[in-house]
Amino acid sequence: MSNHLGPSEDPDDHLRRCWRQQSCSPCLAQDACSWCPFTQSCTPNTHTLPLLAPISQPDICPHWSERWEVRSRPFGCHVSTITALSVIISILSTILLGVLVWVGIVVYKRLKRAEWDWNRASIPFDRIRFWTKWHSTDGRSRWGSTSSSREEQPLLNS
Repeated sequence: MSNHLGPSEDPDDHLRRCWRQQSCSPCLAQDACSWCPFTQSCTPNTHTLPLLAPISQPDICPHWSERWEVRSRPFGCHVSTITALSVIISILSTILLGVLVWVGIVVYKRLKRAEWDWNRASIPFDRIRFWTKWHSTDGRSRWGSTSSSREEQPLLNS
C-alpha cells in the first residue's frame, strides 16, 4: 500500500484521509482513493491502475456486492469499473472480429486464386508449351481462328 503514499504517510493516515470524504468528487480528488457508491464511502485504492483494483483487491469496498461498481480516478464518478471494462472489451472484441473477417476474406481470395492457378498448372507441360507457342495474348490462335475450341485446333504442329 505504500507505493502511492507520501514519504511520511502512514497507511492508517491514508485510510483516514480517504474515509473522511463524504461524496464522490472530493474522494476522487484525493490521491489513491476510490468511491464505493452503494455504501457511500471513500476507500483507499493503491493499485497501479485504480480501474483494475477489484481484480486483485476483493475487499476494495466495504460490501462485497459493490466490488465491481467502484468508481476510480480515470473515468470519474459516473463510470463504474464493470462499465468501463465492458466498453473496453466490447471495442477490442469488435476490432478483433473485424480483423478476423478481413483476414478470412483475404485468405479465401488467395485460396480461390491459388486453386485457379493450380488447375491451370495441372495441364500437362506439353500442352502449356503448345498453347503458348500457337496462341497470341488476345486469345486468337495463330491460324486466324477466333474460336479456342480444342476440336478446331490441329493435332500436330509442323
